[in-house]
Amino acid sequence: MKIELRHCEDGVHEIALDNLIIKKGLLFKKISYNFADDPMPKYMKVIKHFTKGEEMFFGHYRTDGLNITNEEWEQYDKEIPEHFKTYGRYEPPTTTTVIKKSGKVETYSSLLTVGSLPVNEATFDLIPKAFHYYLETVCFCPNIDWEAFVQSYSNYMKHGARKYAMTGFTDFLFSYCDSGRFSVSFDPKKNDPQALLEEIKGLF
Repeated sequence: MKIELRHCEDGVHEIALDNLIIKKGLLFKKISYNFADDPMPKYMKVIKHFTKGEEMFFGHYRTDGLNITNEEWEQYDKEIPEHFKTYGRYEPPTTTTVIKKSGKVETYSSLLTVGSLPVNEATFDLIPKAFHYYLETVCFCPNIDWEAFVQSYSNYMKHGARKYAMTGFTDFLFSYCDSGRFSVSFDPKKNDPQALLEEIKGLF
């Protein structure tokens, strides 16, 4: 696993824990994931270390399920929404109905879901399942209220969420996407990037 510091053009810094294996061929690059050493406990160790607060906000973008079995998919499909509804907040994808000129009615579903949960072991146990179930997930301890987050995340497809740490929404933003890419985004003016990198390396 690689642990590296990345400087982004928009001022955001992130530390990425990358579990990808890239093999270069003559015509293309083949990307696969190294699951011989399960990286999820390491991701969770980072999340627990930097989680400071009583509540976490979650933003999810579409479902994935690439690295789970059919049985796990059926389990998570019920368990994840139920957990959010029981212990926190959960707003599933909204639907939009459009009437065409022909009179035909078409319904579109948003690919975005938001939720919140208290910071406790039950939430930490659920996070790996959410990481596998959704294609992309961001989570963080908020410095903003729920309504502000929901409004901001509705523009995820246009702006993403990486700037949340730069705009003061949170101190640390945790992101997991494409079944293997995990990163921690932060404001370099508030946290020394090199010191943070060494702190994360020291966890392992």
